Amino acid sequence: MPSQATGTFTVSLDAETPLLTAAQRTSFGFAFGPPDGTVGALPTSNGNYMFFMSANSAATCSGSPTTEGTYRLGGTLTSITAPYGCSVSMSDKTADPNGYTFDRNYSGGGPVLKISSGTNTAILHVYHGEYQAGTCKNGTCFYSSLGMAFSVNNGATFSKLGEIVQPYVTRDSILNASTNLDVGGGTLVLADANGNYVANAASADPSTLYLYVFYPDLDPSLPAPCNTVPCQAVARAKLSDVITATFGNSTAAFPTLFKKFYNGSFTEPGTSGDPNAATNSGHYTPVVATTGSFPSVIYDTVTSQWVMVYEQDNDSVHMRHGSSLINWSTSDDAGGSFTNAPNGEIYTTLIGESGDPSVSNGNPYLVYVKASVPWPSWPNATVMERVVHLSLH
Repeated sequence: MPSQATGTFTVSLDAETPLLTAAQRTSFGFAFGPPDGTVGALPTSNGNYMFFMSANSAATCSGSPTTEGTYRLGGTLTSITAPYGCSVSMSDKTADPNGYTFDRNYSGGGPVLKISSGTNTAILHVYHGEYQAGTCKNGTCFYSSLGMAFSVNNGATFSKLGEIVQPYVTRDSILNASTNLDVGGGTLVLADANGNYVANAASADPSTLYLYVFYPDLDPSLPAPCNTVPCQAVARAKLSDVITATFGNSTAAFPTLFKKFYNGSFTEPGTSGDPNAATNSGHYTPVVATTGSFPSVIYDTVTSQWVMVYEQDNDSVHMRHGSSLINWSTSDDAGGSFTNAPNGEIYTTLIGESGDPSVSNGNPYLVYVKASVPWPSWPNATVMERVVHLSLH
């Protein structure tokens, strides 16, 4: 059974420090982003990391000029210094292998996870895909879903595998209403069938593990506020099934692999199976019944709790804790919510300092983009990091 939080879960935050400035991004060759979404991180050596972020390059980009997609960068948890030649790892011009249109106009992501099967190894990658049409207040409207890709060359390039999560509502219902629907960047988390933490998950039997993906969903049949705004949702697939489909290049399997959490179990389909999102996908039950975007989840060994961070309205950051991936605190954690008005915060990501980016030993890093509101304000946006101190007393 998961450990229950019997005391007060408290969060304190160190001062924010620039991780990547606007001037650095420009010098690397980027027009907007990185990150234009959630950040993925994999350790390399001696405290260094590869970071995966969505971005749009400028004409000055040496490797892939004027190209949107996922890019690989290098550095530490306190300083990003290497642009890896500004070479795109996954371009948004790459078509979905199953003929789906969910990422017709944009695809780029961050979250990554190393997987293996025998002597084969790969990096899984979840990305944000958009279909853009119609007219919204700030330009063209978009409807988004999540896709999965993989790399066998250490993240230099990714191949798309297919859509894995679609919001419940149809694409036309959103675009015809002249609004947007953002499912964020998705978060990859390994846990057991009950959503409990598994130590040394990287070496555990994949048939005993599940790959959980957190994202916002929208379902008008839910109670307020989640009937009108996206709330925090989770879907999952058995890790062994994902591994088999990945190394078998069974792209047609991916729209069927993930099931949404609904009424106490994972039974609802992650996608509708319709290439154009013309029919509803599965219902969902919120794990955190409040609006928010870009949820990011890690496990903390000091408090024996899962920790979630998400942003609201592009201007505030909020944190929750949970004994399992489906049991979360009913209010924001003490000290874990903040806003820096008039500057907004967006694209929140938690990165563990333990050497495993998905695990914290009490002092994870919170990464987010800070810029003048109203968003977007890329010319003055700075990627910030600040250490989070977690305690239970």
